[in-house]
Amino acid sequence: MIGKRGKILAAFYMIFLVVLFLMCSTDLIIREPEKEIYQIAVIVEDADDDNYVNFRKGMDQAAVEFNADVRFITLYEEMDARQQLDMIDRERQDGADALIVVPVDEKVLAAALEKQGNVPMVLLGSGELGERTEAVAVVDYRRMGEQLAEEMKKRVPVDCTVLILAEPHERSTAAENFLQGAEAELEKGGYACRRVRPEGKEGYWEMLKALPEGEAVLLAGTPEVLSEAGEVLEEDPVLADGVQGLFGRGSTMAVFHDLDSGIVTGICITDEFSRGYFSVRMAIEALEGKGGQESLIMESYYIEKKDMRKPEYEKMLFPME
Repeated sequence: MIGKRGKILAAFYMIFLVVLFLMCSTDLIIREPEKEIYQIAVIVEDADDDNYVNFRKGMDQAAVEFNADVRFITLYEEMDARQQLDMIDRERQDGADALIVVPVDEKVLAAALEKQGNVPMVLLGSGELGERTEAVAVVDYRRMGEQLAEEMKKRVPVDCTVLILAEPHERSTAAENFLQGAEAELEKGGYACRRVRPEGKEGYWEMLKALPEGEAVLLAGTPEVLSEAGEVLEEDPVLADGVQGLFGRGSTMAVFHDLDSGIVTGICITDEFSRGYFSVRMAIEALEGKGGQESLIMESYYIEKKDMRKPEYEKMLFPME
């Protein structure tokens, strides 16, 4: 039998355990150090999230690893440089710890960087921002165009007319650098190139019908134009029969679908997952004073349908988070 004194001791012991549990669970005794969550705003030049699927996966992975809250911001109007500058100023004022920016117009952004303030910025461009102190992740789009043209020359007869599909309204520095590189390399190889800006399906139909059958090769300057051309060829087999190849650049699901189905012949890509991951890491390093100012030069890769399931490219095209 437990005596009165034993019951009292047992009651005190139970109360002690309850108090100890409450103190531990409310951090009164064991207080875990709070980790700072960095607020990073990512402002891109596009209004379409589809162009950044793998890029965002890379950012999300880095956000988990480096304890960051990443806000992905697209423009209301695609390729509006002034609106992008306004958004940069807005995010600074709203307390963003760091910014990651894909410039609409690199020259306009470079001129505006004089009033950047003390918010670190990572710039994802084509290397035309000059000597700046910001961290930069560079894609050499001119070299990418040259690389694609080199592959085209291995596959396309020199007597074919290369129709270079530009945007209806020239807006993108990256697209222009890409097309200039490809055009110069093709002309050096003796190819006749003609730059065109078809608008809508009627524009493609009129353009291709005016050429001798089987003598056209298409080279698209942007993922959007490449997808549009692929859609036209998929819907009109007669037009598709008159085209010897469709080439371009881009990492969107629509482009991958057209490549896998054989509508697109070959594309140049960069590792967008790594680009997104390292841009966040560079921003964190800049915030923590660990560097983050070095330029990161992204590699370009040429792939065709047969390459899509190769392990090195499959991880790049369809990354797991």
